[in-house]
Amino acid sequence: MSEPGRYRNDPSTFHAQRYGTPAQWAPAPQHAAVQPYSPPEYPVHQPQPAALAYRPGAGPPLVSAGGRLGAMLLDVLLAVLTLWIGWFIWALITWSDGQTPAKKLLGHVVADPQTGLPFDWGRMALREFCVKGLLGWVLNVCTFGVYFWVDSLMILGDGQRTLHDRMAGSIVRHADG
Repeated sequence: MSEPGRYRNDPSTFHAQRYGTPAQWAPAPQHAAVQPYSPPEYPVHQPQPAALAYRPGAGPPLVSAGGRLGAMLLDVLLAVLTLWIGWFIWALITWSDGQTPAKKLLGHVVADPQTGLPFDWGRMALREFCVKGLLGWVLNVCTFGVYFWVDSLMILGDGQRTLHDRMAGSIVRHADG
């Protein structure tokens, strides 16, 4: 018989040479646990109601569902009367104030729900052209018109916000008087 550990491939000593003895396998005792991540002292995200930080009592009130419907019908009427060209040129001008031509006439303004400040030209163009126009048209085609009804009826819900308002991050309130 051979002595343990005498030969290189001796199975009785191979494991101990490579991995240590069972007494060495136990983890070293730790005196204090180290936390790799500690949560912040304040909540990072708190869900807000649909109208978010803008409180209707704090500033101009939100436009009612009837007022929103009236503005939409007036926009359509103005677009038809001006053959869309006049309405579009007027819209390009009024977007800088966060308004469409009908909203300008009725004293409504599209605003940021966090601050209540009117949209600038870029955000208004994104809301009207990309979200309401292109995306709305695509969703209407894909859902065979169901999107239009869902978008329209959401005005009756919390904060009088339609789907396109929620997608664009907007509210419609009365202009500062």
